Amino acid sequence: MHRPILFNELVLSDKLFEHCAEIDEAARNRMELIVRSLAEQNGVTEQLKAENQMEWVRQMNACKAQAEEVVKAELIYN
Repeated sequence: MHRPILFNELVLSDKLFEHCAEIDEAARNRMELIVRSLAEQNGVTEQLKAENQMEWVRQMNACKAQAEEVVKAELIYN
């Protein structure tokens, strides 16, 4: 278990759900920003989507996977 002391404190103070909701919201917001930034950096555009949908999906999936790793490192496992 990651950070068992914090987990126990949150359970005992009945704030676990609130804490999880805050982390979830922060993670979703951060994911959105990172994916948008990575897509822009890698030239993943609406034009690419119109011309080659499979390539657009491949590149967007790569951006999302990279963003997930960043969010996990920053918010989840930190």
